[in-house]
Amino acid sequence: MSAATLRAAGGALDLADLPRFDGFTLHVRRGLGERPGERRFPGRRQASGVEIEAYSPYTPGDDLRYLDWSAMARLDQLLVRRFTAEREVRFHLLLDASASMDAPPADGKRAAAQALMVVLAYVGLAANDAVQVALLRGDAAVATSPVYRHRRGTLALAEMLAAADAAGSLRLDAACEDYARRRHEAGAALLVSDFMTDPAEVERAILALQARRFEVHLLHVIGASEIDPTGHFTRGLLVDVETGAAQPLTLTAAVAARYRTVLEAHLEALREVAARTRCTYARWTAGADLAAFVTVDLAHTGLVRRR
Repeated sequence: MSAATLRAAGGALDLADLPRFDGFTLHVRRGLGERPGERRFPGRRQASGVEIEAYSPYTPGDDLRYLDWSAMARLDQLLVRRFTAEREVRFHLLLDASASMDAPPADGKRAAAQALMVVLAYVGLAANDAVQVALLRGDAAVATSPVYRHRRGTLALAEMLAAADAAGSLRLDAACEDYARRRHEAGAALLVSDFMTDPAEVERAILALQARRFEVHLLHVIGASEIDPTGHFTRGLLVDVETGAAQPLTLTAAVAARYRTVLEAHLEALREVAARTRCTYARWTAGADLAAFVTVDLAHTGLVRRR
């Protein structure tokens, strides 16, 4: 798979098609960075800027350039203009790179997740935000990109993702804690995974990121055969690609019904974790319309907005 075309089940993402997302931006509620930027954060005042947000009494050390002389003439009081904070937002795109992302192979979850990451990176970079990508495996980030701040960084990120494989296991909570601890600047963490793990572990991962002031968004990539295995499997030996555990199985109607019950309980538990930790949560079936997921589904969560 080349960086120019990231193939996912049911279609492909051609980098030449990315300008269709030029009218969109990634939205954050928090994620205030340290570097000056174009994002305005009402309620977070700074000493200089473009948009006046409030006035405060002058105290020794305040910049005299921001004294409001007209207010002093009217009120006989020294007031200093305070401005809406204008900062850069750094988006941390965290990709589950464990073996489960390649299982079952026909679902194309890994390629779909990589294509989603490229689109999100492009949307962020096109809006002059900062973007960094990390691959999570084991209990750490096994690869981390530089921080990109220009649209041309999309190709480098696409090349990194196209070369990434899926192998081994993932301790999501430990990996997220390790990543957050190593970052000097927080921001918004967009966690892309199949979330084939205990929801309690997902919650610990969220809390580890939030403890380091990250705003967290969960993007769930699920395979079509994981939603309905009846058209893909009837009888055989199921093998856990991460642990090697094997289980013979015949997919009878009763077993299929039980599977649907367990799956729905798992999905509901993920939704509850997101609600409890005040994260956004969106689920996308690999192979479904990627543009619709980004511009419609993620818009409903508030993560994506029109400029």
